[in-house]
Amino acid sequence: MKKILIVIIVTLSIFNVSAQEKSQKIIFDVTSTDNKVYQSVMLTIKIMTSSHPDTKFDIIAYGEAVPMFMKNQSVVADEIAKYVDNENVKFTACEVSMALFNIKKDQLITGVTTINNAVSEIVKKHGNGWAYIKSGN
Repeated sequence: MKKILIVIIVTLSIFNVSAQEKSQKIIFDVTSTDNKVYQSVMLTIKIMTSSHPDTKFDIIAYGEAVPMFMKNQSVVADEIAKYVDNENVKFTACEVSMALFNIKKDQLITGVTTINNAVSEIVKKHGNGWAYIKSGN
């Protein structure tokens, strides 16, 4: 009886751990002009990709935050470059914001993708089960 109880407890523990390890999808909404916000987002990505390698991340910058993704202007360009080949990490710039601030696609860091409208993309992803994190102010 004692052995059966131990087997049941171990089995339930394994099931509980595997249930907690399901893949997650997280949007980071970045609109801040604060370089510390960009550094904080990248530190979070570094920690989370290490501890949760199956989690998908989309860091979406729009408004005045698009320079976070610009060559020769971003304070986190080196950190972004580390994730270019990571299929679970995506950096996305808003084309509406880019047009507003006269930013061209070739000014973006290699690996940064664009979408037409950031707000629409965030709403769509949130509706498809992506968690939402507002970064900065």
